[in-house]
Amino acid sequence: MKYLAILASIIFAVAMSPGCIGTSTVVVKSKQTFPTVSGTDLHGETRTLPDYLSKPRTLVVVAFQRWQQSLCDEWYEYIEQYNQQNEHAAYFEIPTIAKMNSFSRWFIYNGMRGGIKDDFMRSQVITLHIDKESFKNALQIDSEETVYVYVMNEEGEILEQIKGKWSAEKWQQAIKALEVEEI
Repeated sequence: MKYLAILASIIFAVAMSPGCIGTSTVVVKSKQTFPTVSGTDLHGETRTLPDYLSKPRTLVVVAFQRWQQSLCDEWYEYIEQYNQQNEHAAYFEIPTIAKMNSFSRWFIYNGMRGGIKDDFMRSQVITLHIDKESFKNALQIDSEETVYVYVMNEEGEILEQIKGKWSAEKWQQAIKALEVEEI
């Protein structure tokens, strides 16, 4: 019993420790390029963007708050259909969370992983624990109250930035940026 009390005390101390750790720093190349950041997908693999981009076009949805999942899902419904017919495009969802201790990060990852059963989708969700202010500044994000959609080429050059909830007009804007000229 004494062992369990000590173990519980250690776990509590780690969980409440003020040491906030991020998964990455934010490296800005230019205002036209997605900043270099590293995060962890829901398989536990570290992914660095934009280096991880491998297709001519990638649509990335950046979210800041749990309730924005429904906004991400709206975008995903359309990009999934688009990607099934267009092999040149990819999709990533980027939950962006402030730096926190490892226990808290573990708790959040396992909660998200439990909510997403599909292995492919788990590889498409890359969570960032970063200095959100420098990330928002790099992407000219003025509010965490909605999602931001970026269409990029494989070098991370931002071809289109769209703010907010999916709409037919915004989707047409995204499709135009997702198109690749034939060589």
